Formats: sequence, structure tokens, C-alpha cells
Amino acid sequence: MRVDPTLVRSGQWWDHKMPQLVAAASLCLLPVADGLRGWTTLVDLVLFLLAAVGVAAFGHVLNDLADIPTDAVAGVPNQMAGLSVTQRATVLGATVVAGALPWLVLPTSARTLALLLVEVVLLTVYSLPPIRLKDRAAAGVLADALYAYVVPILLTVSVFTDLGGLAWPAWWIVLPTVTWMLLMGLRGILWHQIGDLAHDRRAGVRTLVTRLGAERTSTAVGWMVVVELLAAAATVVAVSVGTDQPWIAVFGALYLLYRFFQVTVLWSEPLHLSALGTATGRVRYIGYVLLNEFVERWLPIAALVALALRVPLLWVAVAVHLFVFDNAVAEFLRRDLPAIPDAASRLAHERRSRRNIRTIAERRVAAQAAGPEALDATTRERSRWVFVVCGPELHVATLATAVRNLRPLTSLEIWVVTDSRRNVRPIEVDGVDRVVDVETPDHLDDHQASIWLKTSVHRHLPEGEWCYLDSDIIAVRPGMEAVFDHRRGPVAFASDLTISANQVDRFSPWAMNCECSGHGESHSCGHLREQLSVRFGLDVPGDWVHWNGGVFLFGPDSDAFLDTWHERAVASFDWPEWRTRDQGALISTVWSFGLEDNHRIPPEFNFIADLGNGDLCLDPDLGWALHPSGPWHHARMLHLYTSRLEDPAWDLGRDVEAPVVRQTLVRTVRWRRYEVRQKAVDEYWSAKEGWARRRAVWAQQGRDAYWSVRSRLELYWLRIRRQPQRFRPSRIAASVSRRFTSDRTS
Repeated sequence: MRVDPTLVRSGQWWDHKMPQLVAAASLCLLPVADGLRGWTTLVDLVLFLLAAVGVAAFGHVLNDLADIPTDAVAGVPNQMAGLSVTQRATVLGATVVAGALPWLVLPTSARTLALLLVEVVLLTVYSLPPIRLKDRAAAGVLADALYAYVVPILLTVSVFTDLGGLAWPAWWIVLPTVTWMLLMGLRGILWHQIGDLAHDRRAGVRTLVTRLGAERTSTAVGWMVVVELLAAAATVVAVSVGTDQPWIAVFGALYLLYRFFQVTVLWSEPLHLSALGTATGRVRYIGYVLLNEFVERWLPIAALVALALRVPLLWVAVAVHLFVFDNAVAEFLRRDLPAIPDAASRLAHERRSRRNIRTIAERRVAAQAAGPEALDATTRERSRWVFVVCGPELHVATLATAVRNLRPLTSLEIWVVTDSRRNVRPIEVDGVDRVVDVETPDHLDDHQASIWLKTSVHRHLPEGEWCYLDSDIIAVRPGMEAVFDHRRGPVAFASDLTISANQVDRFSPWAMNCECSGHGESHSCGHLREQLSVRFGLDVPGDWVHWNGGVFLFGPDSDAFLDTWHERAVASFDWPEWRTRDQGALISTVWSFGLEDNHRIPPEFNFIADLGNGDLCLDPDLGWALHPSGPWHHARMLHLYTSRLEDPAWDLGRDVEAPVVRQTLVRTVRWRRYEVRQKAVDEYWSAKEGWARRRAVWAQQGRDAYWSVRSRLELYWLRIRRQPQRFRPSRIAASVSRRFTSDRTS
């Protein structure tokens, strides 16, 4: 029942921790499953989970209340800060009631009550002064691991062994289980503290990571996760033997095999063993991809199904679990099953893919070996690159990757603008020519401070021609300096083409605090346009392709534009409708200055290679494309905001080019099939329309022929009916008389 605010606020706590308790409860009940009553077991399980939610909510609220002063200093949002004292007391009291009421029904042995008391005490002393273990380095880390993983699992075992009338598990089962949970908790809190290092230092919070540093802690956690893997294996075997359930060990082995199949075959970005050579890679793959997935998504549903096979009423619990929690079944249906055809296609094209990967890598290496292009003296003197970085270590690590790829390909100076007070580690990156230290407003968080620096970057640099680069811009070929030739007005930006068709309305859910993200096929809404009209009186078309701020050019005549962008971006931090981004303010500035049709930087200088784009393509001869239909670009700079650039072992060829090339053959074949199928459909409808037109003509001709024949027949029939009257003597005499009279007259 760990109280990690980022998990609770995002709803992830529910998916991460509750399934573990379900797994532990199910495994405890399996040995006596034949003697269980379905309704009683189901009610007990629901009540225990409600109690767990109540206790977790109590710890979360208590933690937020205690963190109000430090969060205010660090600029971190706090849910309790905006409430009155009465409201805070009401919320805290509600969590106490929610966590306590189920225990009126659940078994409360001395052992269970002792564990429950330990949990509540740990949550309290972790957050509240004067003890406040959260600020006591190693003690805080240990307390977090205990109340997050160890004690909740032991409490679950205690409750459900009592419910099943079982003895406490043997020490050789408890020991590896506690070890595994303790190591998992230590890994989780230490990795969380590494990510929060900048905030903790600014707020004066003393954690273990602030003392040891991010690098030393990462190394320790990287080796700790290997021990955790061994403890997990020992736990699975011990529980399998101790509960006389050999299927658990078999299930664990099958999980390893299937997981290996997933990461090597089904994933478009397969696991490379070299990634396990770094601490970050081991933590990511062994800790989160392997161990967390097993205990959170696979084991709970497997244990619950095993229990339901013997207690049929618990199939209700299985159904609820499938719909409420993330689980392996949903993952298979959502991700694996649709990926199988593409995986088979990738394997079928693997030989050609490898050839293309080698070709692309060889050409890139050859181009890089040629070094920077020759520049005239004026360009070298007046043109420079500038990055803006501040805050968490991953941003500095990402900058190091960007500079490492840019420096060999350019002879221009590389500058960095930063606020050193916010940085987890100093910017000591080989290849950087100058670091400009600027103090940002203290009330801003790191993300806001980065935007503050980025939009005011012109104020902190000498006069000249500058090209701003996000730290996730990676240079891939010489000749990037040609970008300076594309400034036609006060500034120059590239189009924000993350997909083949992008525009203001599609970007709107990402810029606004609305519920429209993921709604419909286009993921679009008009809330950004509404705000642009309300705030600035601008009428921006929803299909206008806006600018991307990852690369932009500015110079001596750019001050007015950039000042306006800066003022509006900073003002938007306080607008509840707007997310903390700079694009909305940029759009408003562009239209206020009438620059919506200004010349844009070609995509080759800011090609957005989003690895989440299912249509992204890379061909050795054609280059990059956002869709198999093109257009294709020979990119000089890639915008890789979805790549793990903070990893020191990151490699452009292995981590970006190779997976995209493998997918390209699948995507191009799929696109050609779609074109052929669409052509056949069009031809079918065209033919169908042609036949319809011909049938209509034939039908009209048939109707005309019918009425022509019918009219003639009716005429003939009328003549036939009247023929006897023509042979009457009187009519014959009259006819002869008229003829002779006519002849005499003439």
C-alpha cells in the first residue's frame, strides 16, 4: 500500500498494488479451496481490498498534508493545499473510516492487528514530524519499502490464512517472499527519488539519493535488481512446493518463455542484450518489464482463475478483475494479438531488413566520417547552436547524447542556457563551448522554468544568428548549417508534423486540460481554438498546421516576436484550461504577428521520428517518411522525443533506425495491399455504377419499346374493330359519290 503521489494521482496505484494483494490472497486460499464457500470468500476478498484502499488513501492524504510546505517551495502541485482546515480534516477522517470499517467483519487475530498497526504507524512516522522518516535518507527508504510492499503482503497472508484455517507459512516460504518484496520496494522508491532529485534538492528534502547522488544510486539499484530476480525465482519455487501447487512454478517458467518471445519477436523495438549491461537497462527490463509485469498482471489473474476453477462463484471475481485491472489477458488482446501478423511479416522480411539496416548504417557512418562541411568565415562567426536544459538528471543526460552526436558534424559553437541551481548535476558535457547560467523565478517548477528559459533565450545570448535545438534533436548527417538559410522573417520554425496529417484541432487535446484526448479516430477537439479566441481574439482555422518548437531560428530582429511568445507562455501557467506547454502561446503569437504563412524550415532539419507513429518509415534510398505514401526526406536532424536518449548506451542505429527499418517493410507492403484493395473497391463501385447506368438506359429503352409496340398494337386493334363499319353500303356509296364529284369539279 505504497503512497506514491504520482501513482495515486494518475490512477496507477490501483493497477500496481491491488493485483498483488489479489494474488497473495488467492494463493493463500488455494490449499483449502475445496472447503470454501463462494459468497463468503467473495465478500471477504472485496472487504479486504476496500480496507486496503482506505489505508492507502489515509497514507496518501497524510503525506500530502505533511508535504504542503515543501511542495510549495518546489513548485509541485498538492491536492490538499487548496482545501480549508475543515475540509482537510473531513477527507482524512473519511479515509480512516473507509480503512477501519471492513475490519468489523474481517478476522482480527493478534498477528493481523499487529501488522495493521505497523502499517499505520509506518505511514504516520514516514510523513509527520518530528520523526518524518521521509527526510531521513536510509530510514525513509526502508520505511517506504516496508509499508509499500512487505507489510501489505504479510497482512494479506495473515488475513487469508486465518480465513482458510491454515497455519502461518513456513520460514522458507516467508523469507524469500519478504526479501523479494523488500527489494522491489527499495527499487521502486530509489528510482522514484532519482527522478525527483531536482525537486527534493530545491525543497531541501534530505533523501538517500540527495546524499549518494543519482549516479551511485543508479549503479546500486542496477545490481540490486539482479538479486531481486533471484529472490523472485526462489519465492515462486517455495510457494509452489509449500502449497503443493506445482503449476505455479510451471507457470513462472512459461511466463519467462513467453516474455522472451514478446520482447524479441512481437515488440517492434526488440530487447538487445547489450541493454542489460547498463544499470538503467537492467532496472527497466528486469525490474519493470519482467518482475513487475509478472506480479502485477500475470500472477494475479492466474491465481484467481486457479481458485475459480475450484470455487465456481469466484468467476465473478475473475470477470471483475479482467475489466477493472490491467492484466495479461487484456495485454494479449490489446497488444500481442494485433502484433502477431506484423511480427510474422517482419520475420519474413528479416533478411532484407538486415541488409537495409547495414546499408543505412554504413552510409551514415561514412557521412559522419567526412566531418563538418566547410563554412565561410561570416557563418562561423555569427551562427551558433543553443540548447536550453535545467532540472532532472535525465535532461542533462539527454543533452549529453545530443551534443555527442552534433559535435562531430558541425564546426559552429554549441551553447547551453541553464539554471544551475535547479540541475541535479552540473552541465559538464564534452563538446559544449559555453554555458550561460540564468536564474529563473523560484515559484516555477522545472518544466515551467525550462519554458521560461526557452522562450526568453534571446535575452541571454549575444547578438547573432542562432538556431535553438531541443535536447532531443539528434544530428545524423553533415550540412545542418544550411538551416540558417531558411529564416525569411523574424523567426523560422518547422511544421509540427508528428504524423502525416496534423493540425491545431488534432493537437488541441495535448495543449488543453480537457477530456478529449483519445476521443474518436482523429483525437481532435476545438478547445484550443476556443481559448485562442477568448484570450487573444484570434480566429485560427482548425486545420492549420502549427509550428514545432524543437528547432527554430532567430536573430537581432526577433526580439518582438520572442518577447510576446515568452509573455504569453508564462501567463498560460496560471490559466486552468491550458497545460504547461509553449505551443499554444506560440500559435497565438504567430497569428498575432500575421506570420501564419511565413516560410518554414524544411522537414529534413526537424524530422519528427516518433517511434509511436505506426506509419513511420525509413528506406535506405528514399530516406524518412511519416507514412508509406511519402513524401520522403533525407533527414539531417531527427526529433526523437520518444527515444530513451538519457541512456548513455543509446545508439541511433540500434534503437531507432533498426526497429523503424524492420517495420518499414511491413508498413509499405501493408500500404501497397491497401492501395490494391482500395483500387479494386473503387473499380468495383465504378463498374457497379457503370452497370447501373447501362441498366438504366436499357430499362428506359425497354420502356420506350414497350410503349411503342403497345401504341401500335392498340392502333391496329382499333382499325380492326372499326373495319366492319367501313364496308357498310351507305359508307361505300358516299365514298364513291365524293370521288366522282371531285373528279368533275377538277
